[in-house]
Amino acid sequence: MGAVVNVTRHPYSFSGDTRSNRDGVPEGSEKTWHESLLGYTGSEAGRVAAERGLSALGAKAGVRLDYGVRTNWHPVRSQRLMLWAARFGKQEEFMDLLGAKHFEQQKSASHTTTLLEAAAEVGLDVGEADMFLESDELESYVWRSYGDTIRKHGIRAIPYFIFGFPGMRTPFRPDGQSEAIAVNGSGDSEQFLGVLDTLYQDFQDTNDI
Repeated sequence: MGAVVNVTRHPYSFSGDTRSNRDGVPEGSEKTWHESLLGYTGSEAGRVAAERGLSALGAKAGVRLDYGVRTNWHPVRSQRLMLWAARFGKQEEFMDLLGAKHFEQQKSASHTTTLLEAAAEVGLDVGEADMFLESDELESYVWRSYGDTIRKHGIRAIPYFIFGFPGMRTPFRPDGQSEAIAVNGSGDSEQFLGVLDTLYQDFQDTNDI
């Protein structure tokens, strides 16, 4: 029995939709991930622990994290292009490649050159992608999502995965008939397989298969 998985991504920022940050930081002037983690964790010991933990998780997936990459906590342009790529069925492919460039190759996901490079490599029209980035399309949507995910939906940490069938109750669909399964944090393959097994069993029971 096959399965079709539909993925919906919601733009998120730890800093929410704080208006003082709406002008953003000029490309190339952002703090590095390493520098930003000091402010986020509040101490050098906290930063060391965070980097050690993240590196261990990355290593399990064959990813070697580089904390020297410049990071924008309001990556509006990259999240806009992510939504644009979804129109052509390229969102997940684009995000996988963009993540590899950002986290492993020190090519910031907030920089236009990186975004267009990733767009080209997944087969998107670079000229159209550039024109989209220079417009303001979906900008208000991204900022609204920044605020809604925290204040309306109560999501204050990522990654936050929600697995379920259409009609299930989620933070984005509170009127569902049954509860979807949420994984808050970076899970591993065994955990996600367990979630999918549970959903498959629920599907069988519901449909008397």
